[in-house]
Amino acid sequence: MRYSKFTIALLCFFVSNSFAIELITTTENQAVNEIKQEFDIDNLLISVNNRLSEHQQNEYDYKLLLTNIKNEKENYNKAILELPNAILKDNNASNYFKQIETLVKNIDSLEKQSVSDEIKNKENYQEILKQYDIINSKRLQKIEQLSSLKKKIVNRIITELSSAENVKSIDLESSMTCSKFQSINDCLKDTEKYTVKNTINSDPFLSDKSVLLSYKVIDASMNMNGELHYKVNMTFKPSYNNKIESMLNDKLGLKSTVVTLTSNVDADWYVDGAKVGTGKKVSSEVTLGKHGIVASYKTMKKSTVETIETLESNLVFNYLFDDIDNQSALK
Repeated sequence: MRYSKFTIALLCFFVSNSFAIELITTTENQAVNEIKQEFDIDNLLISVNNRLSEHQQNEYDYKLLLTNIKNEKENYNKAILELPNAILKDNNASNYFKQIETLVKNIDSLEKQSVSDEIKNKENYQEILKQYDIINSKRLQKIEQLSSLKKKIVNRIITELSSAENVKSIDLESSMTCSKFQSINDCLKDTEKYTVKNTINSDPFLSDKSVLLSYKVIDASMNMNGELHYKVNMTFKPSYNNKIESMLNDKLGLKSTVVTLTSNVDADWYVDGAKVGTGKKVSSEVTLGKHGIVASYKTMKKSTVETIETLESNLVFNYLFDDIDNQSALK
């Protein structure tokens, strides 16, 4: 009678032998760094982030100006309504007319300023967008060159994997618990399929398409409690697979991820010049690499250039604004 009850993977060690294929060679890694350096956008992002922050300040001032115009017009309308009474109460109404004239001049001056500011703000924003276009163009060129380099890397890996002498040998040492009524051979047979599958899943150069060439038990021992300790050697013919593809994209920065932007206020959020939302918590999808982030709240601004190098789903950037109550009181 065979018993198939066992517990797998108390401890595993992997040692790779006679397999020299590199995911990215030293020369290829140098080429990656040269491309990233050629299309470095740090200074551009810092400059355009500052311009965008200034633009947001100008837009806020423009809204205040429109509010002042509205208030002055309301004062003018009130003054006109009170004009008959003012004339009846004061034989000399010239002072009252001068007040109305002053209101008219103020309104005219403010409206001219608003027209001028609106034009300047629009022109300035278009210039900012052009700067972001330059940044995005450089980012696109970098991606194109990295993608071209990736094709060469893939071709090199496939060629090397296709070579007859490229066989991946793996020594594994592991422990598990079997039924104490099982023999060592029965227990090893029960776990062989799992061991092979687990090895394939954990190695980037192995996949379901990889051919298992040999599976040899080097040593095995089991105590009276059914605790088995064993060593095996496996040889595979490796193959190009999705794991290699994913790792290359990760290394070359050809993937995107989601970042979370948080604040203690309902801020307006901009990533590379594009508004991505308003609130205390906003999420945005970005490619790996450098990005300009701006958080705007009333007259206050926070801006940084962040380097995204990980695909972590919990990547959070926090921008805190101080003295919120004091700022509100001043306004």
